Amino acid sequence: MADNGNIANNFVGLPLGLLVCQPILEVAKGQDALCRTYLENLFSLAFEAREKDTDPLVAKTVKFTLNRTVINNGTPAVVPVTVEAPLLSLVPVPAFTMDEATVRFSMEVRDQSVDKNSTNNTETTSIGYSAWGFKANISGSVTTQGEHTRTTDKSAKYEIYARAIQQPPAEGMAKLSSIVASVIEPIETGS
Repeated sequence: MADNGNIANNFVGLPLGLLVCQPILEVAKGQDALCRTYLENLFSLAFEAREKDTDPLVAKTVKFTLNRTVINNGTPAVVPVTVEAPLLSLVPVPAFTMDEATVRFSMEVRDQSVDKNSTNNTETTSIGYSAWGFKANISGSVTTQGEHTRTTDKSAKYEIYARAIQQPPAEGMAKLSSIVASVIEPIETGS
């Protein structure tokens, strides 16, 4: 049977730091890749292409006209209103981030030891008797057998869990939706 000292020797030389920290480093690399993807999408969506790197950035916009009812001195009139909104504020940019990264480490070491003791005892006896023409013989045998077995087994696992979530919609889109919804309410001017 293995004792605790021998079981502990199974862990000697194991790169536990690498086994536990490497998944976290890989999550960090994944987060870096997600950020780079976000920035590439952001700049391609939000700004016009520049001829030279020194040219100023020009925001891409969506320009449209809405008809708004205006009441002037009790008389309603439809007035066109021009809205120019940055495209970036209207479209959710894929902004994924690692919300949670958990490394669950458990190691599988199979240390199986079997302690087997067995005993066998056999006793034989024989008695004979002879008198006045009578003869008797008695013999006997007793056998005992015992066996004791003990098995020890240890096991474990190594798991990694990571979760990515989508960021909430852009605040600019919510504001533009409010502006568009407000168009259906007439504006009163004058007295």
